[in-house]
Amino acid sequence: MEDREGWEAPVEQLYKEMYPALHTYALRILEDPALAEEAIQDAFCIACAKREQFLSSANPHGWIMCTLKFVMRNMLRTQAKLKSLLQSLDDEEGVCAGPQEMASVDVLFGDVSDSEDFQLLKRIALDRCTMLEVAQDLGISVETCKKRVQRARKRLQQKLAR
Repeated sequence: MEDREGWEAPVEQLYKEMYPALHTYALRILEDPALAEEAIQDAFCIACAKREQFLSSANPHGWIMCTLKFVMRNMLRTQAKLKSLLQSLDDEEGVCAGPQEMASVDVLFGDVSDSEDFQLLKRIALDRCTMLEVAQDLGISVETCKKRVQRARKRLQQKLAR
């Protein structure tokens, strides 16, 4: 097992140093505090997973900033695909997406839409609820909510890739 101080302390220090700038940047791009927070966390998860590359980088600040940029790009791409799908449903029906059309999304993504996790993702991505609001509504912790949304997002990405 690796020494905690060997790599976690520098990552933690960098997180503390850069969080305000990263949050400002992510919030400007994503326009949602919960998504900004999630993007930063995802970027640091990647940094921890690739810690040798990250810590040996000549510019760790730039490395994490670029990672955050790619994480946000993926988040926006996923949102755009989902919105495009809903728009195509609107175009076919000739009306704005309501509960009936939202059910069509559930039919299209039947293998993932039955899960509570997918319903969480829809509330966050389409209804623009925050992680805190959804977690409080369901009586779960914010961390549990984030993990469930992450799982649903991954399944949806796999489905959209096919």
